[in-house]
Amino acid sequence: MIQYAYGRHGIRLPRMSRDQASAGAEVTPVIDALRPGDILLFSARPGAGVTHVGMYVGELKFIHSSSRGVKLSRLDPQDAEGAYWLDRWVGARRVIP
Repeated sequence: MIQYAYGRHGIRLPRMSRDQASAGAEVTPVIDALRPGDILLFSARPGAGVTHVGMYVGELKFIHSSSRGVKLSRLDPQDAEGAYWLDRWVGARRVIP
């Protein structure tokens, strides 16, 4: 989904999430450093490498693919789902200058 979304705007990305982890420029992995359009990188478990990606849309929210289609989630430690994603967040990449 991330590859498709960026591709619609002329930005070519690799298909696999582990390869997208090398695209663009590294972003400091703190929420305040994120800008809408940044690629968020997630790992299913520590040391497993990148297994999932999402696109940051601002205000702690990101979109990503799930087994039920495209989903809007939050990086919010105050709710269980947000804490889940924060525990698995391993980095971010900026592909939009």
